[in-house]
Amino acid sequence: MKVDSSMMLGFYEGIWIGIKLFITSNMFPFVVLFIVMSIILKWKMPVIKGKYGEWIVKSKLRKLGEAYTVFHDVYIPNGERGLTQVDHIVTSVHGVFVIETKHYSGWIFGDEYKPYWTQVIYKKKTKMHNPIRQNYGHVQALLTYIGHEEMQDVHSIIAFSPSSTFKFKKDFTSAHVIQFPDLLKTIRQYKEQRISEATVKGINEKLTELLVVDKNDRKRLKEEHMQTVRRAKDAKQSARSRTKQAENMSRQDAPVSQPACPKCNGQLALKTGRYGKFYGCSNYPGCRYTESVESVRRSG
Repeated sequence: MKVDSSMMLGFYEGIWIGIKLFITSNMFPFVVLFIVMSIILKWKMPVIKGKYGEWIVKSKLRKLGEAYTVFHDVYIPNGERGLTQVDHIVTSVHGVFVIETKHYSGWIFGDEYKPYWTQVIYKKKTKMHNPIRQNYGHVQALLTYIGHEEMQDVHSIIAFSPSSTFKFKKDFTSAHVIQFPDLLKTIRQYKEQRISEATVKGINEKLTELLVVDKNDRKRLKEEHMQTVRRAKDAKQSARSRTKQAENMSRQDAPVSQPACPKCNGQLALKTGRYGKFYGCSNYPGCRYTESVESVRRSG
């Protein structure tokens, strides 16, 4: 069936007229604004979720009462490595609580001692750094900064969003892994006085020195922290690369035991021929069996 060219022309003209009418209509600006806002919202959604989650945690921690002092978003000097960012620190005579918040949804799989955990959403798997290990580093940086490296009553808390579902196979011994609604209960379970009021006062004074109100200063600290993270990541990748290179060289240089010839039970010896190195039977020319160097290495 042939399509008349005039019909096609009329079809496209109709589409173009419809587009022009839509553009000149009162609805066009609102549709464009809706599309732009949708794109921006999707782009900023992780940040929005994070801000909302932090607001929830801050609101809960305010309910602890006067017996507790709460510090938010603290940048702690970490020696030559730069700065360590801690989400929340709670101090009291009952203990010091270092809180790492995770605004994740979906299923969370993890082990206390493995370097990575996994988030699963509709069969999509995403790796994350083990938050228990992360917060251990925060705890050590805090203890070093306040000058109480031997303090025992410091508790690591990993608080996840309630939209997450834990799929852990084992209990954790070095940290509390909970969801936001259980945060206050987890802190308040420690009821005995374990730290003197004078010590808590000294810790609070040290932490107060780290508080930054000015937005530009906070922006600078955040950038310094990100540089610290990037340097640590680059150092890890470099170390991993050197280790892999050393392993490859070790495998190449490793001595290979001389295997027996499968044909005559003679000894296979390393030889050099026209096309490079190979293993040949020591009973040559009576036995002409040969084998490549890589084949012998794999079998050895």
